[in-house]
Amino acid sequence: MSETRRRRDALIDLIELRSSLDAAIAAVRGLPWDSDVDLVFLTRANVDVLLQRYLRGELSAADLERWADAVESREDIGSEHGYEELLRAFVFETANPVLAEPISDGFARRWLERLGGG
Repeated sequence: MSETRRRRDALIDLIELRSSLDAAIAAVRGLPWDSDVDLVFLTRANVDVLLQRYLRGELSAADLERWADAVESREDIGSEHGYEELLRAFVFETANPVLAEPISDGFARRWLERLGGG
C-alpha cells in the first residue's frame, strides 16, 4: 500500500472514527500534518454521525473536543464543497469550547440544525 493511501486511510479513520478515538489520533499523530492538497474531505454527514453518537452517549464532550482538535490542525483535511466555512466553524467551536460554548446536548442539536441534519 502506498504512503499516500495509508495517510488517506488514517485520515478517514479519524474523520469517521472508524476505530477508537485514541487509535485514530495516534495514527494521524505520526503523519505529516501539512499538505498542498486535500487528501480527504470532512462532510456534513460525518459531523451528523459524530453528533448523533454524542447525543446517544457513545462519545463524551471531551471526545468531541479531542476529535475536533485533531481535525483542526490538519492541512490535508478539506471540507465539503459549499460548506467549507460552516464546517470550519463547527471544528473550531468544538475544538475550543472555552472560546465558543461548552459542548452539550443543546450545542449538538443546534449544530445538527445548522448543518441541515437532526
